[in-house]
Amino acid sequence: MSEPQDVPPPDDRTVAVTLSGVRSRTHLVHVASYVRQLLTTRTGALVVRSLGTGGFLGRTTVTAEDVVAFLPDDPRLDVRTDPDPHTLAPGTDVDWVYLAVGAPGIKPWARMVAHQPLHRPRVVVVDEGLGTYGTWRTRRDAWVRQGGGRVWPTVRALAVTGAGRLLTDERWPLYLHTPHPARTGPGSTAGTSAAGGPAWTVNPLVAEEFRRRTPAPATLADRALYLAQPWVAMGVLDAADHRHHLQAVQAAVRAAGLDFVIRPHPADPDGMYEGFPVALGTGPAEMDPDVVGSRVVLGTTSTALVNLAALYGTHAVRIRHEALGHLDDELGPDQRSLLEQYVPRTATAAGLSAAIRALD
Repeated sequence: MSEPQDVPPPDDRTVAVTLSGVRSRTHLVHVASYVRQLLTTRTGALVVRSLGTGGFLGRTTVTAEDVVAFLPDDPRLDVRTDPDPHTLAPGTDVDWVYLAVGAPGIKPWARMVAHQPLHRPRVVVVDEGLGTYGTWRTRRDAWVRQGGGRVWPTVRALAVTGAGRLLTDERWPLYLHTPHPARTGPGSTAGTSAAGGPAWTVNPLVAEEFRRRTPAPATLADRALYLAQPWVAMGVLDAADHRHHLQAVQAAVRAAGLDFVIRPHPADPDGMYEGFPVALGTGPAEMDPDVVGSRVVLGTTSTALVNLAALYGTHAVRIRHEALGHLDDELGPDQRSLLEQYVPRTATAAGLSAAIRALD
């Protein structure tokens, strides 16, 4: 009779993570927080295999090298950026996780199941941004703004939303619903939103990944930093109108006694803000000391505005623009609730100076 073989406890098994949907460096922060949690709770080896990275509006905003750089530095972690489909499915002797950004990719999931139908992965979804907290309609509207008509974005939004509901085993979000909201840290707001929607708290495990490299500064610079979004590149705003709007914002900021600086969006074309003070950055705004250390951050409906207010308690003001009013009308209930809780201050360019003075 052969000797019985020792079976390692579950947390000693190798974890194989298949990663997809990364289109920005901010996505990698969310991914890194989940991977770090695996390293904390498991004792075996961890292999992360990226199926590739993407971009936005035709511009490459994240690379394979970024995947390696943003994930934790740990001897048990092996990061592979080869999207070879033949390596999609690991052996049955490991724990398999499909880690998706925003929603599970239908094609990658189907390919995984086809490779190994009897050993399907556990599907974990991390945030892609404010869009994660929307509905199928808000997802559709976002894709419509990026081009491609209306029929295909509708079909795609319904399919992605349905896949998210059916395939997701675990959500790993930055923002958590809380039935009894309480102030839990910088930027948190007690109580429900002004519209009576759900209240939120920050997931400390995800938040710590953002804060790890960028602690909140002891003092703030006399600067208002405008977080740009590629409205012109998307065809939402006319270039001349956008420039006129930024000039009005700049005048209001200076009237309030602060310096005005624009941080371009990664998808903005080069030279977009010629003539304006510009602060270039390659990483997430939420991990940029120049952004976090500003007296106030400005922008339109933006994921970064919400994150900066929630993570660091940074003063944030949403600037209303007549041509962008429909974007607020198209927000989903959870998106609106998040903005009302963490970025309740809004102002037009004409009223911005008074809004800034009122912050202190």
